[in-house]
Amino acid sequence: MRTNLLLSLLLCLVIAPIPTLHAAPQGEPNLPLPVDDVLIAPTPASLAFAVDSEQDLRLPSQYLAGRIAVRLVLPESNGVVDPSSEDWTTEQIEQVTAQMRAALDWWRERLPAARLEFDLVVQTVPTRYEPIRYGLAQEGLWVSDVLRALGYTSNNYFEQAFQAAFDLRDQRGADWATTIFIVNSARDDGYFADGRFAYAYLNGPFSVMTSDGGPYSTQWLRAVIAHEFAHLFGALDQYSAAGVRCDQRSGYLFAPTTNSMFNNCGTSEPSIMRELINSFITGAVDASARAQLGYRDSDSDGIIDVLDTTPSLTLAAVQQAPGQRPLVELAARDLPYPSPVQPDVSVNPITAIEYRVDQSDWQFVEPVDGTYNSVREMAQFELPLYDGEYVVEFRALNLAGNASAIITQTVTVSGLGPAPEYHLTGPARLNGQTLIIHAQAPQATRAVEVSLHRAFTNALRLPYAPEITLPLNNDLSLATVPLATTTMYVRFIDSAGLPSLAYAVPIETPPAQHHVMIPLVSR
Repeated sequence: MRTNLLLSLLLCLVIAPIPTLHAAPQGEPNLPLPVDDVLIAPTPASLAFAVDSEQDLRLPSQYLAGRIAVRLVLPESNGVVDPSSEDWTTEQIEQVTAQMRAALDWWRERLPAARLEFDLVVQTVPTRYEPIRYGLAQEGLWVSDVLRALGYTSNNYFEQAFQAAFDLRDQRGADWATTIFIVNSARDDGYFADGRFAYAYLNGPFSVMTSDGGPYSTQWLRAVIAHEFAHLFGALDQYSAAGVRCDQRSGYLFAPTTNSMFNNCGTSEPSIMRELINSFITGAVDASARAQLGYRDSDSDGIIDVLDTTPSLTLAAVQQAPGQRPLVELAARDLPYPSPVQPDVSVNPITAIEYRVDQSDWQFVEPVDGTYNSVREMAQFELPLYDGEYVVEFRALNLAGNASAIITQTVTVSGLGPAPEYHLTGPARLNGQTLIIHAQAPQATRAVEVSLHRAFTNALRLPYAPEITLPLNNDLSLATVPLATTTMYVRFIDSAGLPSLAYAVPIETPPAQHHVMIPLVSR
């Protein structure tokens, strides 16, 4: 079902193999654009998209945002089947890698609100074939051979490529992953046997090009990579020869190609999807291409739609027993921005699950796995309450800063005794090489815990005293306090060893001392 949805998107594409010329910068000849370069990967018969985790239903490259792992594969022929006519040198590898990095940097600069972070993995991989000798119809020979050398043994090279992308994504902790094969053409004319020099499969799983980029030469390979990279994330061609109609839609947002030259759409914005070198130099990406990549901000709030998501929170259980603190279990999940045609996917991790008691300050809760780094998080914790009835509110936050709907629960506690009276009197004050906190608590209070973090990471535990003195060179690294933060967090440990709610304490720093240096002049 999900595969069929994807195909409904991809089959909108019409490609016409007619070469087109477009102006290049002064000093550069008119260069043919990559024609028939957007392809559709068939659905591998045994490729399973349905897995246990809903997050893993995402395809390799659905929209251009978040952390992206890119595998640059440089096939190296070993002469087993074909004579080895091309051999990668260290200089060539460095040159091609630099071109790849330049293309990725270009996209990061073009889409500043996409939170793009690229993780490039470069691999020179042996193959029995000499890839430059083949065309698209025979790509499966060497692509499968290369991926088999990387450990992927399926008989379907598309399934190999999908699995390679999924594994790379998971191994590198990325949101998306893709593979780019650059075939050595230094001793050839820069073209494959069928006249192509670059192409990509729409939304993955891979792209293929020669090291010379056909007529563009290695000098402008970065522009070719940038163009093909956009196809991997859903953008269509816009030059006339591609035959893409204005109403043809693509990408996670299923956006139309309103800047196409094919049938005079009415706009004529410069774009990397219409022309390569000039657009690369000027940084041109039109609005329709950006939308097909997922870069659209419908509500103009500064957060693009695919990242403007909202968490949901479920109160799984509240266990209450006399003489014990309530035990709460919460499940948070970030709700994806919906796609009309692709699996709905969010790359916004949950950043906090919080609660507050009777409208007090929000309290941070540590997740079960210890780190907020996923679109799904669980939390299990005790509410630090004493006898009485309380109104407790819960919420979840994501990386975009959006909060879930608040869940309100009335909690009754008994058998623990009345709540101790805890107070912090005034802000924490720097005094020379110490930080001083004044507190009020019952005399039987066992300890206080102090941290610079809401999660009480590396908290410093000290015996309770009305005046708590912290040397600046202690384990909290408080020497950085005036520069790094204006708040610290304190909680009390009662005589039974039970912690209190956390209290935020402002840090009062002394005013900066200004000195005037007067030079002594000898006459």
